[in-house]
Amino acid sequence: MKKPLFFLLLIPFLAFNQTINEVDANGLKQGVWKKNHANGNLRYYGQFQDDKPYGIFQYYYSSGELQAKKEFFHNGLAAATHIYYKKGMLKASGLYVNQMKDSTWNYFNEDEILILSEQYKGGNLHGKTKTFYEEGELYEVKSWQEGVEFGIWKQFYKSGQLIMSTTYENGKLNNSYIYYYPSGKIDFKGSYKDNSRIGEWIYFSKEGVQDTIINYNE
Repeated sequence: MKKPLFFLLLIPFLAFNQTINEVDANGLKQGVWKKNHANGNLRYYGQFQDDKPYGIFQYYYSSGELQAKKEFFHNGLAAATHIYYKKGMLKASGLYVNQMKDSTWNYFNEDEILILSEQYKGGNLHGKTKTFYEEGELYEVKSWQEGVEFGIWKQFYKSGQLIMSTTYENGKLNNSYIYYYPSGKIDFKGSYKDNSRIGEWIYFSKEGVQDTIINYNE
């Protein structure tokens, strides 16, 4: 009866004394790895298999609070990531693929309100970015293609009314541009070519009466 009891008592001792930061004969990281900050506090903790991270890694601020969690999958190539404020609220979440941002990333303020949403492909902005006011109302929508502005760009007042509307082509403004008063009436409008104003730009009063015309030569 003494041997089973001794064995049970030995298990936590062995787990506590397991080898960490181990490299095998081929120089590949294996098992549990952890690193500390210069002040001695834990920096990160996770596991490797044949030099590839797997499962959950936890990262910490030098002051000790949890900074991030990464859950690795696809043979260590992808990681679902959550980043935290020191007080514990979620700061950002998204996916890394080959250590580059991919798919949708969301960012939150300390009140846990979404303030920014971005779409990535291979580390470059690709798709739409949405920026929000601190209270959560939509402020801006912009389109991207392989890291370059391409497509619609709109901004909104907190009421939801448009502030301005235009489009990008290969990172340059190349279309009509309209700016609005909070009432919804047009403040001014004109056109861009290669980021420069061209042609007639017309300005209006708050009552909607045409006020000024400025002509830009191409």
